[in-house]
Amino acid sequence: RLEFRPLGVASARARNRRQAGGAEGMNAFLKVHEDIAAAVNSDSKPRAVKVAVDSKGESLVAAKVFPAGPSLAEDFRAVPEALEDGIPCLVLVRLSDDAGSLPGATDSDWAMVAWTPGGSPVKLRMLCASSRKTLRDTFGSLSIKEYPVTEKEEVSFEQFREATRELTSSERRQAMSLEEQVVEDVKEQSRKEQVAAPKMLVGLAAVAIAPDDSFNDSLTRAISTPGTVAVGKLSGPKSEGLSGEVLESVTSPAGLRGKLPSDVPCYVILRCGEARLLLISWLPDNAPARLRMKCSTFKASVVQLIRNAAGSLSLGTAEVTDEDDLTDDLGVQEAKAEDSGTQSEATKPSGFKPPVGGFALPGMGGGKPPPGGVALPGLGGPK
Repeated sequence: RLEFRPLGVASARARNRRQAGGAEGMNAFLKVHEDIAAAVNSDSKPRAVKVAVDSKGESLVAAKVFPAGPSLAEDFRAVPEALEDGIPCLVLVRLSDDAGSLPGATDSDWAMVAWTPGGSPVKLRMLCASSRKTLRDTFGSLSIKEYPVTEKEEVSFEQFREATRELTSSERRQAMSLEEQVVEDVKEQSRKEQVAAPKMLVGLAAVAIAPDDSFNDSLTRAISTPGTVAVGKLSGPKSEGLSGEVLESVTSPAGLRGKLPSDVPCYVILRCGEARLLLISWLPDNAPARLRMKCSTFKASVVQLIRNAAGSLSLGTAEVTDEDDLTDDLGVQEAKAEDSGTQSEATKPSGFKPPVGGFALPGMGGGKPPPGGVALPGLGGPK
């Protein structure tokens, strides 16, 4: 059947196709001709390689090769002379030179001048834009800095260096929006907190403290000598170390009254009986909250240090914030609970125990079958 379209619509579509330069259906990923790789990797080390789209729009070719002189700044002046009005292209520029124009630049450091003049065909602009990634992928071993330009006056070494240099922290912040500045501040604060945070013990939900020789010596004396108490205090610029000192003639928790600091948290280790140690976390109310929290955080690490040194001795723990709580029965209830738990474990029947509401099947370690049931022959049940 015949279909009629308004003449204005058809004309507009045709005009759009012409302006796009036939962009519809084009292959945006062009092949890289081998002459480009040959020029870039040449032993002669050229200064620059102009890369253009071939006449068929199917591949990228080396349109011109620029020899290298002693100065990058001088060689850069030849690049704008090779750029054509209305025809986009890419120019790869080697950044290392004998004059050291860019300190630290090596043969692997290149620039990609992306020439996109105003009024150029849409198809060529799109092909050149997509070819930036193509060239990056082709020369993956090179470090390439992109430098997009639309005016020949922009193509100079001085402007390239200014546009691609790393911004200072102050310049970066000035270029940010208020929202971006807030996000940056939060990230920086988080980074500082992570650096300042204590190191985690591998595989454990605790943090490791670093004891010095004074703590190790005081701990050894407290374990081996009755009446000797080890007092461990946080040390170091970040309060992540542990120093030690010794108190003499203290045979019970009550004997610590008047001997512990009123504004400094610490760990107190003393011998209670022949086979038991007691760790008291002394957390006085007058101590800074930050140090009290650190003491609580490091407690698991200190417990591990004591257990490693105590051998067969058992260890009880207690937290005390006031001297009135330093009583002789401190930790005794915990000791009784542990002993009771040990005895109950020893008296428990061995073998399989069914879950609550269940029963053992005959032949699987159980006793008598349930009411109304019978033991199957050969399965270990009662005869």
